[in-house]
Amino acid sequence: MKQRIVLIQLVSVLAASCLWAAENSELAERQKFVGTWKGFTVEGRGENPDRGPVKLELRITGKVMKGLEFKGTNVVDHGEGEFTLDLSQSPKYLDAWKTNERGRKQNYVGIYTLEGDTLKWCVSPQKVRPQTLETKKGQFLLILKRQSDTATAQ
Repeated sequence: MKQRIVLIQLVSVLAASCLWAAENSELAERQKFVGTWKGFTVEGRGENPDRGPVKLELRITGKVMKGLEFKGTNVVDHGEGEFTLDLSQSPKYLDAWKTNERGRKQNYVGIYTLEGDTLKWCVSPQKVRPQTLETKKGQFLLILKRQSDTATAQ
């Protein structure tokens, strides 16, 4: 009986440790996103990462991202919303959502890679998650570079 109690306690401690490690892993990954990111939606697989049809800026905190689009001298505010990560997938998932002015929720499902100061996020406003990091029908690829703290806003 005593051995069973010790075994149950051990399993409980291991389960709590695994949960704590997963939460810390996601928190550490979220911290890598914090900052201002500038770049473009790009064509294809991003062979030309420094140009594309849409120039963007994402401002990301630990839980929220805000999107801005630059059209010449005009800035289009695409709003802000929360995002989630799923690090158990390969490639990793980055999903975001916002509520529009009419109160409807818009979801964006995607996959991403984050290497140093380069974020590649292939995302779709549809319900079908992209499988590859490339622009094609129903999905678009963003390639964004983290801006230094001293970089000036557009």
